[in-house]
Parts: sequence; structure tokens; C-alpha cells
Amino acid sequence: MRLAGIDVDAPPELLLPIIVAGLVVLGLVAARLAQKLAARWLSSKPAVAVPVACAVVFGGLVWVPDIGLPGRLGRWLQGALNIGLVLSCALVVSRVAVAAVTEYVTRNPSMSPAVGVARVSVRLLIGALAIITALETLGVPVAPLVTTLGVGSLAVALALQETLANFFAGLYLLADRPVRAGDYIKINDAQGEEGYVESIGWRSSRLRTLKNNTVIVPNQKLSQAILTNFHLPASPVGMAVNVVVAPGAEPTAVEAALNDELGRAAAELPRLIAGTPVARLADLTDAGQVWSCGFQVADVEAQGPAGHEVRKRVLARLRRDAIALGVPARLVQDRPRDGRVGGAAGGGGGQTDGPSQPGRPDLPR
Repeated sequence: MRLAGIDVDAPPELLLPIIVAGLVVLGLVAARLAQKLAARWLSSKPAVAVPVACAVVFGGLVWVPDIGLPGRLGRWLQGALNIGLVLSCALVVSRVAVAAVTEYVTRNPSMSPAVGVARVSVRLLIGALAIITALETLGVPVAPLVTTLGVGSLAVALALQETLANFFAGLYLLADRPVRAGDYIKINDAQGEEGYVESIGWRSSRLRTLKNNTVIVPNQKLSQAILTNFHLPASPVGMAVNVVVAPGAEPTAVEAALNDELGRAAAELPRLIAGTPVARLADLTDAGQVWSCGFQVADVEAQGPAGHEVRKRVLARLRRDAIALGVPARLVQDRPRDGRVGGAAGGGGGQTDGPSQPGRPDLPR
């Protein structure tokens, strides 16, 4: 009997049980060590003890002794040992890879929608490689099989082009994380959809609008669109409330009144972020002075209620300080003295209800 390429002068009936027992002991030791390492590196503690022990035993029986069984029995036994070794190693790698994916998703909850697809993909990939390796150890030509699978995969990819594009776009969104579950985003396109990201699936993403409706967006469109994420880099957002006062108002008095009222609002309203609101003279128009009152609110959803409260406070303060609001300019169209509207006499206009007063044009009723 040959042992690792060395002739050993001992009967196989005596030496083979000793080798098997030694491999079993070595497999148990390796299994215990592998389980401890897996438990230390991965919190899910994948069960790798049994497949590691089987891989050690099968590998030892394949590589160490040359049993030399005759004919078909020897080929069958050698093939069974090779298949057992390949499947044991594939099972170890699959369980460790799935546990690593689960660990990563646990640390990144935003990728939880893709955890099922990732697990299945890992298992299928490792299983396919294990089958190809096992067939190759048995002497089965795998090149035609791989070619056939390649052609079939190409046909399936062409048939499912749109679905695969959304699938890989979803993986990109989960990996690059331009948006996350819970973020408020706005898609800058013709539709202008906006809302909170509820979930990112393998084909589409779901947005919840402020009206509590659900908008379903394909992942490919979401990954290619220009987005505004109102939760990055932080949830608080800035907003401004414009107020128009009379052209003759004293700017210094207006600024002092607005800044004082904004400071009180920031201290008393819970939706406003504590800080330093500021009022600035933004523009001068025919209607009056345009003042912009800028401040920060907790999030996008707080803009409406916060703006409502700030506007009420600003109007009340302006009334108390006797600061008049601006009045929009109105266009007054004069009528000619003959009672016709627009144009010269005889231009086809309608007559007035009564004669016009001399010395001034008729006023519209």
C-alpha cells in the first residue's frame, strides 16, 4: 500500500482503519477551530463544524492513501470522495458568505430589502461553481456545458433586459446610498414627484407623499434622475417667509421688529430650530419693501406649520408697531368722455349707463 507516494509495508486492513481514525480526529479538531473562528468574526455564528470535518476526512482519503481498489469499484469510490470533498468545501464557503452578507445588512439596515436576493445569489453562484468542479473531477467535459449556459444566459438577459436593469439599479442604490429609507427626496423631472422613501426593492422604490399616497418609481429611473435629498447632509432645512411693507416705512424699524419677532418665535415654537433667524431687505418694488424672514425648521414636513405660525406672528407684530403693509399697484383704465370704453368715438364700444360728468372721465362701476 502506498501512503502519500511512499510504499508502506503494512496490510491495508490494518493501516486503513488507523488512517480513517486519525482523519476523524483531525477533522474534529479542525471543525472546533473553524467554529470558534467563525463565531469570533461573525455574530450570526454560521454552522461550519460538520462540513469542515467532512472536508478534512474526504480530503485526507483522496490525497493521503493510495488504496488501489481494482476496476469500477475503485473509480466509483474515488469519484465519490472527490464529490464529497467539493460539496463539503462549497457548503463551508456558502454558509460563511451568507453569514457575512447577513452581518453587513445588520450593520446597514438600509440594505435590508436586498438581503433575500443577495443570499439566494450567493448560494446559486457557489452551487454552480461546485457542480462544475465536481463534474470536472469526474472527467465530464464542462466546456460545452458552460458554452450552452452562456448562450442561454444571454437569451434570458435579452428577454429580461428591463427587469435586470431595475434589479442592478436597485443594487446600485443600496450600495452607493444616494437615498436611504426615511429620506425625503424630490425627483427633478417633468412630474416632480417627491416624498419619503419607504423602501428600495429589487425592482422599484416606494415614496410616501405628504398627502399619504404611495408613488412607485422604477429603480432605473430613480438611479438616473437628478435628485434633491432634503435629509442630506442633515434633516433641518431652511425656509423663508416674505412680507411686503409700505414703501414709506422706516427700514431700520422694520428690521428691528422682524428680527425681534423671529427670535421670539425660534424660542417658543418647537418646530423651529434654535438659532439666529434673520430678516433682510430682499427687494424694492412698486408695492413696497420686500423683506425675507429666514429661519430653520426641523424637517421638510414642518415647513407648512412653521410658516403658518411665523406669518401670524409677523402680521400681529407689524400691526402693533403701526407698520403698514404694502398695497399692490392697480391699473386704472380711463374711459373717454363720450362714454365708450377704449379707443376713439365710433370704435364700437358699449355705452355707459348714464352721461359722464364733465371735466373728468367716467369711473368703472
